[in-house]
Amino acid sequence: MISKDNLLTRIDGLPRRIAIAHDALVVAGGAERLTAILSQTFPDADIYTSAYLPEKTYPYFKTKKIHTLPGALLVKSERQFKRLFPLWLLGFRGLDLSGYDLVISSSTYLAKFIRTPKCGKHVCYLHSPFRFLWKRKSYSVESLPFNRLVIAAIDLIRPMIQQLDKHYTNQISYLITNSQNTASFIRKVYGRDAEVIYPPVEVNQYNIASERKDYYLVVSRLISYKRVDLAIQACEQMHRKLLIVGDGPELEPLQRVAGEYTEFLGKVGEKALKKLYSEARGLIFPGMDDFGMTPIEAQASGCPIIAFHAGGAIETVIENVTGVFFQNQTVADLIAGLERFEKIYFDAQNIRQAAMRFDVSVFQKKIRGFIHSVM
Repeated sequence: MISKDNLLTRIDGLPRRIAIAHDALVVAGGAERLTAILSQTFPDADIYTSAYLPEKTYPYFKTKKIHTLPGALLVKSERQFKRLFPLWLLGFRGLDLSGYDLVISSSTYLAKFIRTPKCGKHVCYLHSPFRFLWKRKSYSVESLPFNRLVIAAIDLIRPMIQQLDKHYTNQISYLITNSQNTASFIRKVYGRDAEVIYPPVEVNQYNIASERKDYYLVVSRLISYKRVDLAIQACEQMHRKLLIVGDGPELEPLQRVAGEYTEFLGKVGEKALKKLYSEARGLIFPGMDDFGMTPIEAQASGCPIIAFHAGGAIETVIENVTGVFFQNQTVADLIAGLERFEKIYFDAQNIRQAAMRFDVSVFQKKIRGFIHSVM
């Protein structure tokens, strides 16, 4: 059902009814921020999601009417939400969006399963093929919301779920994604091309500090494939101060690795995070992300990056201009990268200028242009 107060959004001069669907609004991550920007780009669009925890995600969503799926009131945490995956899959498949001309989904693994309206289009911003299905080995057991027996049972039927994922993904009208790296992964998994539109960062909301302080920064979910352990061990061995922003299932194992040079800050507010970016000596990005928003946010603050040479970082970090790369996910390689980093002068204004290609204004122009071309 379309809400009575849903207004018509004009595309190409014609009135269109638009819905935006996102997997879940239970954390404040890059995908949730992109969903908020989509809503700002198409302000009259209705928003659908599986579960919504207002205090766990971006405050922007409190200004919108959020349509959730049956069972949403049962969810009190992200981990609890993930355990109910079959419920959300059935819920998204059961959504009646037939009254919309266009559905834009922001998805990794759930919202993309919505049915395309018979007389409309479904454009999916696919952040990545579902990592648990297609890159299972990147997760440690501690990083998953299930015990070992449940994981073993899921692994037995994973080929069946992969086929289901392929089937429904290939019913989507058009795919957009966040990087050439992810587009290549999508082509490998689904045999489909995806338009690349980089995720948005509000560059003008970040500032360059007059003076940087003597600490390195990690901003990350504390989950195994992010490889925060490398940053901790490298900084401990080099006697460099490291501040870690974020939480997650790997917190306790990482605390056991840490020593006197590492400080865990947990979740911090946006204002505090921007200050940390602006004053950090550098941001360490040791994982392999499909894209990775934190290097862009850091660069918007004039902060250089030390990144593992893989994934989206290859497209967002410019060697010796906005940061440096290390080649292998080992402590020794990261230490060598940090030693090289410390010998280079990085111009904060040049770094910030490089981040402008990811500005929200660029994203909105490109997303509107793409929608215009397919409607």
